[in-house]
Amino acid sequence: MGKAKTSNPLMPVAAGLLAWLVPGAGHLYLRRTLRGIIICLCINGLFWAGVAVGGVFTVDPIGQRWWFAAQMCAGTSCGAAWYYQKRVHRNLLVQADALAAESNRRVTPHEAYTRLLVKNNYDLNYPSDTVARAYSGVAGMLNLLAIFDAVLLGAIGRLGEPPPEKKQPPKERPR
Repeated sequence: MGKAKTSNPLMPVAAGLLAWLVPGAGHLYLRRTLRGIIICLCINGLFWAGVAVGGVFTVDPIGQRWWFAAQMCAGTSCGAAWYYQKRVHRNLLVQADALAAESNRRVTPHEAYTRLLVKNNYDLNYPSDTVARAYSGVAGMLNLLAIFDAVLLGAIGRLGEPPPEKKQPPKERPR
């Protein structure tokens, strides 16, 4: 097992908060470097693979609330994707209003917005939208498990990687 340290009541809180902000950071804080790096690479890779499949509107807090709740467990990755999604959405709304105003025939802002989504390849199509949200949502849920692990390791005061087990030579049977 890892080295035990005197119990610090803030250690599990700090480990949990760091693990949520950046997947794997809680384990790095607890000096479990290899585990922290693996968690960081796997969870961030899975989250951003989902965003790569689905595009900027994979993170949708209004239309897909449950998926968004799962995605938020991925911490700053989800925050960055959500921020970018809001910027693109705001920009498209301005363009849609301008397009609807200058159109010869009456076009609603919603219709203009939908046309801009298709024109700029921002629309999510089945099944890629489902796959994209599943990837990013599962990444958040996996990070939730990593957060619990970091909190529990911090609560019991275990620091550092456990030492490798020494293999005992097999005992010879008496003849």
